[in-house]
Amino acid sequence: MPSSEAVVSEAINHYTSRAGTYDAATGGWHAVLGCDYVDFLPPPRGGAVLDLACGTGLVSLPYAQAVGPDGVVVGVDITDAMLDEARQKPVPAGSGAVHWVKADVADLSSIDAVQEVRRERGGFDVISCCSALVLLHDPAACVRHWATYLVPGTGRIIIDVPTEDRTLQKLFTVSLRKSLGLPNLFDREWIRDIHSLEHMYEGAGLEVEESFRTKSYIPERVFGLDEGMTVFEEASTSTYQWVRNSTDLLARARDVWPVIWKESLNDNEKHRDGHWLYVTIGARTE
Repeated sequence: MPSSEAVVSEAINHYTSRAGTYDAATGGWHAVLGCDYVDFLPPPRGGAVLDLACGTGLVSLPYAQAVGPDGVVVGVDITDAMLDEARQKPVPAGSGAVHWVKADVADLSSIDAVQEVRRERGGFDVISCCSALVLLHDPAACVRHWATYLVPGTGRIIIDVPTEDRTLQKLFTVSLRKSLGLPNLFDREWIRDIHSLEHMYEGAGLEVEESFRTKSYIPERVFGLDEGMTVFEEASTSTYQWVRNSTDLLARARDVWPVIWKESLNDNEKHRDGHWLYVTIGARTE
């Protein structure tokens, strides 16, 4: 397993380059999901929300509006460029106080804004982590740590993870990297089904309230066997440009891709692409 430092460094590099276009990328689905989070788990009016790996604020700001003027939202992220984007956005009228903090979400103990909420309110009413858990070095340890910052008895946490479907994202970030002998810095192979995140919650002493599979947040597409290389060329010149970091790497990727593609096909020799998520909501009961 890569070191925690390697994972953090890779995440910073990955999101620094994407920060300026993140909100609009892939049809703007990240912004849609951010608003959906408030519908999935509405916060109490006047409550406190901790948004972990907050990025450009796509979850933090809707939550700030939802808690109202007496509430507070703390958004924590490790990437300066993403936080810069968040800080440039206006806070919606009638929102609670919003604090943007640069820090590693794996350790909340030294974050003043977090500790202040813990002292004054007993913890957070809602903790959210959107589109980021698989980017962390030890997600189970993080969930255990975060659970201690929920208000005892009433605090709730909401996290999403990609499904186990063999989407293009999974083929490029897991299957292709493994075939090329490259480290898989963002681990999602522990996700077997809708219960995988539930088990992590239970290990953190949380009570699972609800789990569900979302719609696809990008348009669903179906490809045939003979479209594999076309898909590869298009994806490697847009979303997955790391494949083109060197001529040798690109050549090797082209060599192994046909096998990866064929293995991704269903019984009808079709590849179904989309971006579905498992969302789990849990509660701290004591």
